[in-house]
Amino acid sequence: MGDNTGQAGDGQTGPKRHFKHIGELADQSKAKVVIMYRTVPGEPDNCLVVGTKFLPDMYHNALMKAVESAGGQDADEFADFASRQTFPDGTNMLAMLHNDNYIKKFKTKEIMVTYGNAAEGRILLNKLNEMIAKEKGITVKEMAADPDATKAPAKKATTKKADAKTTAAKE
Repeated sequence: MGDNTGQAGDGQTGPKRHFKHIGELADQSKAKVVIMYRTVPGEPDNCLVVGTKFLPDMYHNALMKAVESAGGQDADEFADFASRQTFPDGTNMLAMLHNDNYIKKFKTKEIMVTYGNAAEGRILLNKLNEMIAKEKGITVKEMAADPDATKAPAKKATTKKADAKTTAAKE
């Protein structure tokens, strides 16, 4: 083993890459998670994650491959990308994770986002969300708005139909 063994940034097959959507619990367990949604609609202090150690190997490997893919890295929220992916057995990735209760809600301050080996490569998710919101010129609360909710539903133009019983008969 050489002097450079274990140095940050070097893996057995070359430089170590760092990926979005990867984190760990900020408690002592440091359990690894994939961050599905950085916020929950209407709940800016909560996020949705998948604990990777609980997944069967086939699902774990496919999930990590999806996270590391170009599409996974381009996605603002990983769950949006996962909703268009399938596991090797053909099941929809997001649907299976949801239906089998692998997706868990946590406080954003309980998730440490890891994008590097050093201390500067780690940030609590709530702080990251604040930085992203500031960059977008919005608040974290606005960032957590339900994307499916419409502003005020447009008032339907009602056309009054005459009641058939009170309409005069045609002559």
